[in-house]
Amino acid sequence: MNDIKTDFLEIALRQINASCPEKISRAELIECLRKGRCGKKWQPHIYAFLEELPVELIHDIVLSNVVTFEEIGRAVEIWGCADGPTTGWIREMAALGMEASAYRRT
Repeated sequence: MNDIKTDFLEIALRQINASCPEKISRAELIECLRKGRCGKKWQPHIYAFLEELPVELIHDIVLSNVVTFEEIGRAVEIWGCADGPTTGWIREMAALGMEASAYRRT
């Protein structure tokens, strides 16, 4: 039996950092996604995460409890990301998450 747990955020970081001269850390990326604001030097990294990563990888990151769909949905809006398949999917998943939260409160 294989007991190795896949670190999906590490996979994402490798993809994001591959094309950038400066490497964003795990903590910095999470902070940028959760707060929606961080240093301008991290902007290409945030756009790469929100616009270019495969939706399956983003889904695995959320399921790993690193960030929520609501957090990355807000980040898409705050960072003014381009409309595309990934950002559209993030918006849809964030809306579903918010609807589910509202439903559980009633």
